[in-house]
Amino acid sequence: MKRAILFLCVIWLQCGGKANAQKMYVASNCLDYLYLVTLNAEFGINVSSNWSVYVNGKYNPFSYDWGERTIQHKQASVAIGSKYWFWYVNSGWFLNSNIRYSRYNFGGIIDKYGYQGNSYSWGVGAGYALILSKKLNLDFGLGLSVGYTNYSKYMCPTCGKFIEKRKKIYVAPSDLMVQLSVML
Repeated sequence: MKRAILFLCVIWLQCGGKANAQKMYVASNCLDYLYLVTLNAEFGINVSSNWSVYVNGKYNPFSYDWGERTIQHKQASVAIGSKYWFWYVNSGWFLNSNIRYSRYNFGGIIDKYGYQGNSYSWGVGAGYALILSKKLNLDFGLGLSVGYTNYSKYMCPTCGKFIEKRKKIYVAPSDLMVQLSVML
């Protein structure tokens, strides 16, 4: 937690450090709920007229039985990032960058195997915030992540029959979002 606060302070100082008329927002990505009911929330602070910083968390403890198959994407992840707004914070086009840590256990989605491990990634993305009212936005976005993961592979998502351990560097799309944001 101390490292997260230090990271946010460094970003704040790099963004000009103006504290006048700071605003905050909370948001949730609607698409994450459609993907196996992944609970999620984002908390952001505007640090200047064109910069905001945020902390994002995702959690999914659920497994689903689908016929003879079990599908799951259990995860707990946290991201810390910043957004550069071309016009003004929380309005119009933006670019973002973040670092993310994830602990995951998924399987039965792409193949019959189960995978459990940790992931560390850096991502960049872009998006657009549509202003719906003075306090409500609908954000759209897409990103790309580069990361490292170390994981164990199992015969099935829930059986626990170990196959192998692997380490991997990956590039993948990330942060596909249709996000509802409420300004505080």
